[in-house]
Amino acid sequence: MSFENELEKFELEPVFEERLYERYEFTVKVRGDEFKGHFHNEEIQWLQPHPRQMIGDDKTDTLEKSIYKLMNEHRTTSDGNDVELTVAFEGRLHERQQFTIQIQGEEYKGFVHEGEIQWFQPRPHQELKNEHVQAIEVEIHEKVADQEKE
Repeated sequence: MSFENELEKFELEPVFEERLYERYEFTVKVRGDEFKGHFHNEEIQWLQPHPRQMIGDDKTDTLEKSIYKLMNEHRTTSDGNDVELTVAFEGRLHERQQFTIQIQGEEYKGFVHEGEIQWFQPRPHQELKNEHVQAIEVEIHEKVADQEKE
């Protein structure tokens, strides 16, 4: 279940700009309930009232997954964190797509082979939450699919 279709409002703005503790402040409204929080270091830090108090644990977890996806979409469109694809081992039996993506100033690379993503070191799983890595992998798969259509 996703709240994306039920989000009445999602607003985002940077706060404490150009400071060490710069972060995004977001406001999300779902089914008439409005919640605020900060997004910093790939984590959601809720302000009061915390959604768990009003909508419960399961719905809060689902809401957070939607927020991670929206944050990834925002970063991709606003920060230029697009996936860059190149062909590795071109013309050889083991030809495959190689990708590079910038996330929060860190560069991650890997291969896409037979629908599987194989990350090089450093792996984003070491730095980012699993939900965020999953959203990045979806973006990589979409970019590969788009390129194959061309």
